[in-house]
Amino acid sequence: MSDIKIIQDKILSILKEFISICEENNLTYYALGGTLLGAVRHRGFIPWDDDIDIGMPREDYEKFKKLAQDLLPSNYKFLSEDTAGYKKAFSVIRDDSTKIIMNYSKEELVESLWIDIFPLDGMPSNVLKKKIHSLRYLNARMMVQLSQFNSLVNQKKENRPLIEKIIIAFANAVNIEKIISFTWAQKKYLQTIKKYSFKEDFAGNYTGAYKLREIVPSDYFGEPVSLEFEGIDLSCPSEYKEYLVAIYGENYMQLPPEDKRNQHHYKIISLGDNKE
Repeated sequence: MSDIKIIQDKILSILKEFISICEENNLTYYALGGTLLGAVRHRGFIPWDDDIDIGMPREDYEKFKKLAQDLLPSNYKFLSEDTAGYKKAFSVIRDDSTKIIMNYSKEELVESLWIDIFPLDGMPSNVLKKKIHSLRYLNARMMVQLSQFNSLVNQKKENRPLIEKIIIAFANAVNIEKIISFTWAQKKYLQTIKKYSFKEDFAGNYTGAYKLREIVPSDYFGEPVSLEFEGIDLSCPSEYKEYLVAIYGENYMQLPPEDKRNQHHYKIISLGDNKE
């Protein structure tokens, strides 16, 4: 079995446990990003994809955080922005039975397999407030990334805008991690993204890879609809086609050229069996 298939099978098992908890506790979630695209285009994983992205309205997200560790199987670990030493603004459910090396940044990181669970927050519709909030968000996000530059920033990413290339070069030159406090930057970042409710006219995942592109009209989410994903029913945004156009463009159903089929940079170093 290929590495990608091993990883997909294991993270699908994590997803099933997550869905079970949500259904038992009446919590709303939506497939996001490549997971949603996979459900629509492939009825499962994008063949070269190796992660799962889920979003939850902030209120449901906070409820899930309180329930997760007590309800997950013993071999799964739940980490959130409230977990000491964990440096994300979203949550993960981790399966420690398989270890991989992530080598997309300057430092190689040993990680367990996981699924991402993102909070969905609001954006005001007022033009001025929207502009101010967007700038505050982008600045706060950049500060968090610079505060953990060597382990977080994907320096292998291609086609970055010139301004990002300049910032990365400057950060390397001055060893920016020694200057910016992560604790300070993370606090400001969380305060910023939580400012507006999911019930605003616009909402989405501020902590995702596509930044403000993931903030869409709130009614794109609506009452979740069920789509098939690897033989299971997966909750998805009600206007999932409009959502996918916003993220990926009009041609989201077309497969990209082979050299654009982005895979994460990883290597499996240990493989264990899930406990039932």
